[in-house]
Amino acid sequence: MWWSCPIRSLRKPEGEGGAIEVKRLFYGDASSVGEARSFVRDALAATDAPAVVVDSAVLLISELATNVTLHARTDLQVSIRFEDDTLWGEVKDWNSRLPQPCTAPEGSTTGRGLALVESLAHRWGIDQDDGGKTVWFSLKVDRSVPVDGS
Repeated sequence: MWWSCPIRSLRKPEGEGGAIEVKRLFYGDASSVGEARSFVRDALAATDAPAVVVDSAVLLISELATNVTLHARTDLQVSIRFEDDTLWGEVKDWNSRLPQPCTAPEGSTTGRGLALVESLAHRWGIDQDDGGKTVWFSLKVDRSVPVDGS
């Protein structure tokens, strides 16, 4: 059985009171998607991020991790950075082929991941690097929304 292994544990960047940054490497199999969701939810539980932002981040990381397991078929690295009024999420893989947005056929259970990212993220993009790519997104944090979402 494959186990996910941490690259960097939860830490607060120097000079940034409430900020966090976490990264973790996951093996590129289907079980990693659920592990990535739990990793993000657990990391953000240590913050004052509103529930709606946490839920959106978990969903977007899940969609991007699923894309890696279905299309890139490599290991993946999940990164979350939360500071001030912005949450940044990234999923890196080691396949240089860029994702292709598509229109999902009616009744299909796949093909909507990037559309969800486009719809929920404040900004998003793809950075190519040596031998792979990183799909990233940002979410704006509205401090007037209670942390528990009520």
